[in-house]
Amino acid sequence: MKKWRINTPDPQTVGEIMKKTDLSRLCAEVLVSRGLSDITALEDFFNGDELSDPFLLCGMEEAVQTISKAAEDGELICVYGDYDCDGITATAVLYGYLNCMGANVCYYIPERDEGYGINKDAVDKLREAGVNLIVTVDNGISAVLESEYIYECGIKLVVTDHHRPGEVLPKAEAIVDPWLEDCVAPFKSLAGVGVALKLCCALDGGDYTMVMEQYSELAAIGTIADIVPLTHENRIIVRNGLNMLKITENQGLAALIEICGIDLNKLDAKTVAFSIAPRINAAGRFGSPLYALEMLINEDESAQESAYKLDDLNSQRKKCEEKIISEIYKYLSENPKELERRVLVISGKGWHHGVVGIVASKILEKFGKPVVLISVDEDKTARGSARSIKGFNIFKCFEYCSDLLIRFGGHEGAGGLTVSEDNISALKSRIQEYAKNNCQSMPTITLTADKVLCRDDFSVEQAQGLSVLEPFGEENPVPLFAMLGARLDKIVPLAGGKHQKLVLSYDGIKTECLLFGVSSESFIYSQGDTLDLLVNLSVSTFKGSKSLGIVVKDFRRHGFSQDRYFAAKDTYEAYKRGEELSFDYLNRIIPQREELVALYKLIDGRMKKPFDADTLYMRTQSKTMNYCKMRICLDIFTELGLTVCDNDSGTYSAAEVKARADLDKSKILSGLKGMINSHG
Repeated sequence: MKKWRINTPDPQTVGEIMKKTDLSRLCAEVLVSRGLSDITALEDFFNGDELSDPFLLCGMEEAVQTISKAAEDGELICVYGDYDCDGITATAVLYGYLNCMGANVCYYIPERDEGYGINKDAVDKLREAGVNLIVTVDNGISAVLESEYIYECGIKLVVTDHHRPGEVLPKAEAIVDPWLEDCVAPFKSLAGVGVALKLCCALDGGDYTMVMEQYSELAAIGTIADIVPLTHENRIIVRNGLNMLKITENQGLAALIEICGIDLNKLDAKTVAFSIAPRINAAGRFGSPLYALEMLINEDESAQESAYKLDDLNSQRKKCEEKIISEIYKYLSENPKELERRVLVISGKGWHHGVVGIVASKILEKFGKPVVLISVDEDKTARGSARSIKGFNIFKCFEYCSDLLIRFGGHEGAGGLTVSEDNISALKSRIQEYAKNNCQSMPTITLTADKVLCRDDFSVEQAQGLSVLEPFGEENPVPLFAMLGARLDKIVPLAGGKHQKLVLSYDGIKTECLLFGVSSESFIYSQGDTLDLLVNLSVSTFKGSKSLGIVVKDFRRHGFSQDRYFAAKDTYEAYKRGEELSFDYLNRIIPQREELVALYKLIDGRMKKPFDADTLYMRTQSKTMNYCKMRICLDIFTELGLTVCDNDSGTYSAAEVKARADLDKSKILSGLKGMINSHG
């Protein structure tokens, strides 16, 4: 279960913005909800249609001089990229531009097994090929030792990157990175391809016109894929790029769009993020990044062939993810106590390194806990990827474990590590130790609603007014709204019961919402129930007529106390881990006989199909039955054979009972009473 946070935009501020702009009221409320409360902030957000002067990037002048001279002298220039979508598109942009301007240019992207960034073996290959100048894109800022070797080989270097620099910079003719201390460029959070795009504009004399026309579609794809904030200049790059992508003349992209079955009228940042970018990334994960690069730069039938190759590799990627996820679920089914730990740390043999990070994200979403997945190779060296929740800094956690690690890196929300197989067990314990010492209560995935909807918000005009906020993405999410106290009037199964249409009465009006991915069997609410929902609003067009669409993203029983729920859940997990609980806590979690009887009657009478603990809790109306106590009741029922727990699915069901259960035989219950007695 996710935590909800519901914002309340200040009405007076909203009114002032509406007087000074042509924004719709709902759009103004969303902006105020997100902290954009004056005209200056709004201007900064929307930022017009122009990117800042590329020469404001520190080192750009020197980079242009070096590259231009090398091109004029006919020297061989190598664009050195990275194997992810950002690095591949950045390579395509700079290589394409230099090739068009008649430069003697080649490219190099390391394979995944070579590792990230510049490596000496690659430099040796480039020296043998006669390369005179290496220009990096999406990497190079940390290549301090490698840059020295480049110059030892008689090659010059220009670094363009978007990662934060360390204390020591690489040796180079020029370094272009918006995060350099002396950089005065107004926007820092460019993707690697954004920096490459600006380099091309600088090479074109600072004029963006031609470069944006030719390469903004590639820049948009790389920017979206790298999950940088879609604000300020990134909004401009992506907005322009999406428009160009709809009319693309790039044969590879056109073929990929057709293969994906993308409706060009509905192409947006989400389409790129979930359809196009994963296929480009699949090349670096399961084949070679060159497949994707060649698709983007070739102008013949081979580009179309490469597009089909990427689609096939993406299918392989999905199957590999499914296999790893299946292994993880099997492990958790056999070791259910792992789910009670503060951080999920799971290792496996031979997991594909290219997808472990993706799988970690999915496991985090499923269980709502920080995740570290470790893949052990045949040489007993293990590499891992981690994903975390805001409030638990996974990089600092790895720092705490640094004496056990060969190497590590990352930031608050994600990280990677290399560890000896012999140290994995100690690493698992150390990670839990760090979590216990630094988080009395572990953070929870939080959904933030921009406001509570009122009846006047349910119109095509208000929903349509939100479109000016596009493109949506990192730090500019699709607006999310709350509906509190909606009465459920009717449930209409769709697609054979795979999805539901909910007919609701809310704030004096009737409305319909779509609930995707929740089957009729798993939807526990009935006609007449009162719900709270988080929803997205959209506008759809059919035969020229526009209508309002409402999609449910999360829902729960009206009046549900999330603070009470999460506190009790933390207590239950602490109890299961064997941590000492206070006398006051113990008193509140030990179930009385009448509470056990009442809960079992609910299970036996109303829960006809397998249910999970959260579902049962939503059905429990007792004021004394907190979540922790309810879970203990379930443990007691399972212990006594009254319920059956399916560890694979995490669900319970009532067992066939032939004899009356004796609660006095419960070791769980007697153990809790013993804890109370020990407190004296």
